[in-house]
Amino acid sequence: MIGKGLAVLYALLSDNLGLIFKGGYDWFFYVIIEEVILGFEIHTLLGFCTPLKGKRLDCMIKLIATDMDGTFLDGQGSFDKERFSIILNQLDQKNIPFVIASGNGMGRLLQLCKGFEDRLIFVADNGAHVYQNGKTLIRRTILQEETKAILDFFSGQWADVCLMLSNEENIYMQVGANMPFAGTDLPIEPAQMAAFQNRVKYLENLSTYPTTDPIYKVGLWVPENRVDQLTERFNQAFQGRLVAVTSGYGSIDILPHGIHKAWGLEQVLNSLGIDPEHVIAFGDSDNDIELLSYVGYSYAMENATDKVKAVAKYLAPHHSQAGVFRVIENYIGKEE
Repeated sequence: MIGKGLAVLYALLSDNLGLIFKGGYDWFFYVIIEEVILGFEIHTLLGFCTPLKGKRLDCMIKLIATDMDGTFLDGQGSFDKERFSIILNQLDQKNIPFVIASGNGMGRLLQLCKGFEDRLIFVADNGAHVYQNGKTLIRRTILQEETKAILDFFSGQWADVCLMLSNEENIYMQVGANMPFAGTDLPIEPAQMAAFQNRVKYLENLSTYPTTDPIYKVGLWVPENRVDQLTERFNQAFQGRLVAVTSGYGSIDILPHGIHKAWGLEQVLNSLGIDPEHVIAFGDSDNDIELLSYVGYSYAMENATDKVKAVAKYLAPHHSQAGVFRVIENYIGKEE
């Protein structure tokens, strides 16, 4: 750890280039120097472009995307709205859209982002739902045969694993299941938890859920010490036809083949004509891996899982320290 105001960094590239760089931050920087046609481009751990030899280089950042829980949200499940408004104003001046890419459904995301709804693009339900300006642009439902396959796989365990079949209005669960996230330290405001709980409908036989209702999301909730074993067993059985991914706090989401946050973001980028190499993205959990693998500037939070850190190019400060804001503010500051 380096004291504030003193950070001496040394980087070598292609055995012929070194640089001493001074920074004013209280975490360690990692520097990568890449040779480009017109000079050199420097990326710090914070991932913004830094002037070299008096020249400012354009990062070509055209869009920013972030996960929510454990990434954008703080330890209380909230964020500094005044600070975010200032950031959005600055991004608007640069025509840089801001995308929320989350495993959450739109109900909770609209609660969380109240007051900013019309300024954001949402990639919800782990990429299955793209939403903007009050409208659903793309939505992938869970097919009935996929739902049946999941029910069959967990037959006799529906209550034990807190299997949830969700649509906009209801979350269908088996009688005897515990309320998801009970007793955990999930940072969620009471009103949001109440809204979640009010949607839960317990059925004597979960397989009798109304098949006329579309199912948009299938999830499980188990103690965290069971998550790895359960996801591994499911993924071995389905071999990619359906995929179980973890999203933190004992939550497991089951997704159709090819559906993930990167797929949802890809739909957004295609509509805007933006290359993923010009995107910054942030994440902390395993359901962020495809997203971070897809973009040019990928950030794992300091609190991220080891798997996420392995695929990300850069490291952002802890979510409880407003890591996403700090990275973006430094990027904006370097561009101005």
